[in-house]
Amino acid sequence: MLGQRMDSNAIRGWLAVLDELSYYELLGIDSHAGADQIRRGFYRFAETFHPDGHATRPSPERTAINTIFMRGTEAYRVLSDAALRYRYDEARSQGNERARLVTMQPLPASAKSFRAPPPSLKPSQPAGAATDPTAALTGKLADYVRQPRARPFAQQAEALAKNKEYAKAKLQLKLAINMDPGNPALDGYMKELEEQIREAKGPGRR
Repeated sequence: MLGQRMDSNAIRGWLAVLDELSYYELLGIDSHAGADQIRRGFYRFAETFHPDGHATRPSPERTAINTIFMRGTEAYRVLSDAALRYRYDEARSQGNERARLVTMQPLPASAKSFRAPPPSLKPSQPAGAATDPTAALTGKLADYVRQPRARPFAQQAEALAKNKEYAKAKLQLKLAINMDPGNPALDGYMKELEEQIREAKGPGRR
């Protein structure tokens, strides 16, 4: 692991500035980073700071690594959740520590979720309706996958569906569902795909 090449001075340096770093700086990503960039940033961070890569270090260094790694997992948790990320960004002007504390407070029961809904093949709004700038905002289907091995199949299914290759998309989505059974986002997308396939065949045809 990359972390095994870190010397004790580097570890102490990271620990000394840990509270001064924003979640974005900690993961080495831009403040406008999307879900994929956040995920890649955390993977890079984990390659360096995962405790398993520092198991042979002296106890004080392992404790420091654990502290840094826990902060990184905290950053990933917050930035991967649209509602928490919104609260964090809103509070950043008050300092990193204040922003961290805000994300640890429970959401009020009446709070709306800021997480974008999964993609849909249906029109975002009825024809002739007043334009709603948020109506077309959707997340990626892969962001709703719970099993990592199913993610590439969900990505492929969505890409094929956007190209109106619904039959091929259905095959990819079946693979994703087999690896992540009972996922409501995948099941809902499958129903929409099947509806599109039926419409393409025309009335009375199966």
